[in-house]
Amino acid sequence: MNTGFRSLHPLPCFLYFAGVMLLSMLLLHPLFLSTILLLLVGLGFLYDKPAKMMRTLLAVAAAGLVLLVVNPLFSHRGEHILFYMGEQPITLEAVLYGGVVSLSTMSLLLMFVSYQRVITSDKFLYLFSFLWPKGTLVTMMGMRFVPLLRRRLHTITQVQRTKGVSVLHGPLKKRARDGMLLLQVLLTWSLEEALQTADSMKARGYGLGPRTAYTRYRMQARDWAATGWIVLLGAACAAGRLDGYGYLVIYPTLEPIGLSAAEWLEYGLLVLFLVTPVWLEGKEWLRWRYWK
Repeated sequence: MNTGFRSLHPLPCFLYFAGVMLLSMLLLHPLFLSTILLLLVGLGFLYDKPAKMMRTLLAVAAAGLVLLVVNPLFSHRGEHILFYMGEQPITLEAVLYGGVVSLSTMSLLLMFVSYQRVITSDKFLYLFSFLWPKGTLVTMMGMRFVPLLRRRLHTITQVQRTKGVSVLHGPLKKRARDGMLLLQVLLTWSLEEALQTADSMKARGYGLGPRTAYTRYRMQARDWAATGWIVLLGAACAAGRLDGYGYLVIYPTLEPIGLSAAEWLEYGLLVLFLVTPVWLEGKEWLRWRYWK
């Protein structure tokens, strides 16, 4: 059921996630990025099943751990040496920079998890098909391509296993041959359906002129208010970053990690921006729980 933040017009929802993505790449400070990450984890549990979200978190944490470990192993810049690994120094600056990059990457990955739950395919088409119909369709199909291929590969594997085709059993040569067979069936199936979809869209005149939307979204007063709130706070956070707030200088000399008064103001604006969907969803939950 679409309530709260998800019931808004697609425009403020898209602007919110675009702002989160931009700020995750601009505000390279451990405190700012940790706050973004925690809010996105909360959104993930809000929009997805706990078991599925836990699996997603494990995969995201593994990717973040790799970035955290790899950077100090290959970068030895910095003045504060923590210890030596062989003859290579492991510096505090390299570890801290790896942590910042790790937090930024994990935030971006989790942002797309919530994005897929809020911005559905029809909302994405509604927003951008008027500007670039063919490119929008290709982008939307590309975004659903990976999970679609995973489901199809699972189906093909189950069917082919009844014929003795498996990548889990047998000699290495046989498993490699069976794996290539599974990929061949997968690509053939996907390309054939893609051609059928393209022919169907062409026959129906997609992209030849102004199109109508299956679902009509109308901007109401609350949608305009949410759009103004998101744009105002996002622009204020971006402007603060351009003034040098919310960024930790690590190289060549590590600056103090503490925040100034202006940076605490920047942090407060960021928190207000991030909690927008949580506040809207919580308000709807309270209304449903106590006011029904």
